[in-house]
Amino acid sequence: MSHYSLFVIRYSLSFALLFTACRPAPPVPLRLEWPTMGTIAAVQCADTAAAPQARDIAQRTFQALDNELSAWNPASTLSAVNAAAGTPQPVAVSSNFATILQTALTYCADTEGAFNPLIGPVMQAWGFNGVPRPIRPADEDLAALLTRTRWHDVHLATGAQTTVRLATPGMKLDLGAIAKGYAVDVAWERLKAAGHTNLLIDLGGNLRALGEAAPERGGWRTGVRNPFQSNALVGKFLMHDGEAVATSGNYERFVEIDGLRYAHIMDGRTGQPVTGMAGVTVIAPDAMTADALSTALFILGPQRGVALLRDRPGCEALWIPDTPDQLTLLATPGFATRLTPVGNTPYRLTVVTGQPD
Repeated sequence: MSHYSLFVIRYSLSFALLFTACRPAPPVPLRLEWPTMGTIAAVQCADTAAAPQARDIAQRTFQALDNELSAWNPASTLSAVNAAAGTPQPVAVSSNFATILQTALTYCADTEGAFNPLIGPVMQAWGFNGVPRPIRPADEDLAALLTRTRWHDVHLATGAQTTVRLATPGMKLDLGAIAKGYAVDVAWERLKAAGHTNLLIDLGGNLRALGEAAPERGGWRTGVRNPFQSNALVGKFLMHDGEAVATSGNYERFVEIDGLRYAHIMDGRTGQPVTGMAGVTVIAPDAMTADALSTALFILGPQRGVALLRDRPGCEALWIPDTPDQLTLLATPGFATRLTPVGNTPYRLTVVTGQPD
């Protein structure tokens, strides 16, 4: 290399560094948090001045839906529906309630009851939802409770007034596996209508993106949590404008019975906690879809889960089996191509296509 050419390269590099230094860096997005719907909500805004208004819109949205959908508030619409179970009297519900319930029942049918919004009494028998139980529920007790989870006994009627009736005494709806995603979608639509163009909504890990966080970045960065290591990621990816992400895992809510840990995610077909899976992350076109699918795919596993995704364009998934000694990731092709490893933790990534073994 001649001295002249070396000089040109150095000059060009210095000029580029000078240009970069003079160009103002994009502002760090401002994240505002608050408690709601039994979890923590947040909005993260690229336009920091717009963050308080965005928070107020999302906060009002989440609170209004929680007033309808809370399983803990005796004054909620959901509590009224549950209290009337087994009676001939239907309960009037809003269009929001009907949309969530109809979607939940569709997933219930599509998964042959694996995803079931009536699983609440079974969860209580296992010690969840504020009812501690030091022993494993007997098989006959679970069999009796499963008679209250027949989704065909949920009657949703539309017309001049939309109503819901639970036909069997003791039935209880719990829409927690889908309601937060729906709430994120409603907030996203309202924020977009109010003129917001660049933010990320987070409701207990149910995310939906608007814009791209920073110019030419292409989206908002998020990651896949390592279920075996606190505050660690196994990979990261970009959420594109409009996309949603949800994760279900066995590491946040669980009970211990006779020295064994049982996750809160139940297989509605058996009344048993799901074993063998540590976490599932789903990318979808909207947050309600991502929320419902993350639970359904956690129960179904990779092979049956991929089959469920075939008729859902824009949806991708990643499963992490409960094998802490060997970190393994199984991903749909679209998810695998978007994932970038993080940290020094080795893992084995397998692409699943749903084809028979």
